[in-house]
Amino acid sequence: MISIIMPFKNPGKYITPCIESILNQTYKNWELIAVNDHSDDGSNEVVLSYASRHTKITVVNSKGAGIVQALRHGYELSQGDYIHRMDSDDIMPIDKLEKMMEVMRPKSLVTGMVDYFSDDFDLGDGYKNYTEWINNAMSSGDLWRGIYKECPVPSSGWLIHRKEFESIGAFNSALIPAEDYDLSFRLYQSDITIKIVPQVIHYWRDSLGRTSRTQSQYFPKNYVDLKVHYFLKIDRDRSTPLLLWGAGNKGKKIARALIETGEKFIWVTDNSAKFGVNIYNQILVPREDVELENYQQIIAISSPKDQIEVQSNLDSLGLANQINYFWFC
Repeated sequence: MISIIMPFKNPGKYITPCIESILNQTYKNWELIAVNDHSDDGSNEVVLSYASRHTKITVVNSKGAGIVQALRHGYELSQGDYIHRMDSDDIMPIDKLEKMMEVMRPKSLVTGMVDYFSDDFDLGDGYKNYTEWINNAMSSGDLWRGIYKECPVPSSGWLIHRKEFESIGAFNSALIPAEDYDLSFRLYQSDITIKIVPQVIHYWRDSLGRTSRTQSQYFPKNYVDLKVHYFLKIDRDRSTPLLLWGAGNKGKKIARALIETGEKFIWVTDNSAKFGVNIYNQILVPREDVELENYQQIIAISSPKDQIEVQSNLDSLGLANQINYFWFC
């Protein structure tokens, strides 16, 4: 059986199509644990009404506050062999669970492509770009090639056996914000195999009330500490000196995070106006003054045009992504 764990906090009118999409699944062996995270918009009454008519649905009030506490509470109550998370304003394709179970194998996590949509307004470029990025990663078969850029495993787009989920800490993330990003990093450092459904298995709804829009801890700028933590834990090769390339806003955030950990690094820039400038007691060095191949590198360059030039430079030196250098933006 699949246990679907669904926290909800004021999803409003979107809760009904969400639950209907679960009820309409072609794969029928599931339970829904709906955890009310202090909703006050009438959505709890809607979910309770569904539960009164469908024995597969259980509704409980969260013992804490916030998504992570609600997920943990729902997981405690779950009975299934497989675990799946669902957001209360999103929609499942009718064959989502069936397709995921078809490719499920021992010691694996199953995921697949996603599609953002909105009933209320046109999607912004940020959401469109992220959808394209994550689906390209799915198509390549290598989710981890850009894990320090973005979260590669969709928050409601995965299925895993309970045993494997327990082995990576389940929902017991010690690093918040971005419990979904933290889960991706824990998968990355594990030996769990990723299986990919080559089609859209989840419809992400963008709305003005979406958590990633309304709660600042989920803004991408706040993920730097998470990225640096896992880079130092998983990929840092301390036989090679570390280099940070880029001194814009993102580069500065990464520099601060590295300094806070005590990690030593050289900081380089292509911006001549910053050559020799002291930032956080670090002197910025012209990139041309260092031999890149002698360093393990964090790349913090945001401009798409500059990224192409940087990648060409790295390729010409025969350096390997996720070994010699790591894109952080």
